[in-house]
This record gives sequence, structure tokens and C-alpha cells, in this order.
Amino acid sequence: MKRTLHSVVLALSVSLLAGCGFHLRGLSAPLAPLSFSSLSLQSTGSLDEALRLALQRDGRLTLTSSQAQATLRVVGEESRKDILTINRGGKVNEYLLIYRVDAAVQRLSDDTALPMSVVVRRELSYSDAAVLGKEREEALLWADMRRDAAEQLVRRLSYLPAVTPAKPAKPAKPANASTQP
Repeated sequence: MKRTLHSVVLALSVSLLAGCGFHLRGLSAPLAPLSFSSLSLQSTGSLDEALRLALQRDGRLTLTSSQAQATLRVVGEESRKDILTINRGGKVNEYLLIYRVDAAVQRLSDDTALPMSVVVRRELSYSDAAVLGKEREEALLWADMRRDAAEQLVRRLSYLPAVTPAKPAKPAKPANASTQP
């Protein structure tokens, strides 16, 4: 009886999770298909590895160096470490780590590049007693922030509007033309 009850509760929990759209982070492709099937990455800096991994998860996309339907270029990266809180003794208690990425995507069918900007923030507690550990924690946070920024850029790529071919313009009628035969 107890085993049956456990099975029913487990099955109900799994069905509720599946029904609400739950999925593990990073294990699926973007929600919507991209509006292009090949992409070229240019000057991605420290974001290169994280961005390539995030883009390779989508099996519908091919990363190429030439003849791509779209080009993603990282225009700028900024890493900042600001003081968040100070204790009574005037020593730093917490830092705020800020990572900003400015990028632009240029599709072959677009006249201008579409700008994108991602800002990722993390809080880092600090202690003079554990300097080496906190340095390692900070390095891990920066790496996680780069992965998160890459994931956000890929998600934003999936929400770019689809390109529709331009319709030919109809010739305008002269002002004195009549509509009767």
C-alpha cells in the first residue's frame, strides 16, 4: 500500500512538472528556431568558448567562418567589480560583479546590424580570512557570468523576427487616370 502511494505521488509530481514546461537549464535548444541556419562568429573575445558551446546545442545551426546567413560580432565587453556593502569597521563585506556584453547580429537580408546588449550581475561576499578561497570563488563567478551571457545572447537570437522578402511596389496611377473602361 505504501509503495503504491509513493508511486502515485511520484507520477503525479512528474506529470505536474512536465505540464508546466519545466526543463533542465542548458539541455535543450532555443525555444524558437533561428531565422537563419548558418552563423559566423567574429571577435568574440573571452566569450568565444561559452558562445560556441551555447550555439552548438542547437542542431539546426551550422557555425561557419565564411558564407554564413548571419554574422554575430561582439562589439564590447566590460567587467566591473563594485563595492556593494561595507561593515562598521570600514572594510568591504560584499562586492557586486557586473559583466556587460554588447553585440550585433547582421543577417544577409538586413541592411543594418541589429544591436543586442546583455548585463549579468552577481554578488560576492568577501572575507579577509579566506582571501585565496574568495579569489577562486570570484574566478568561478566570472566564468559562470560569461556562460550566462552567452546563453542570453543565444536566446535573444532565437527571438529575432523572421525575414520576409520585400514585396514589389505597385505602380502608382496618374492623378488624371480614369477607372472606367
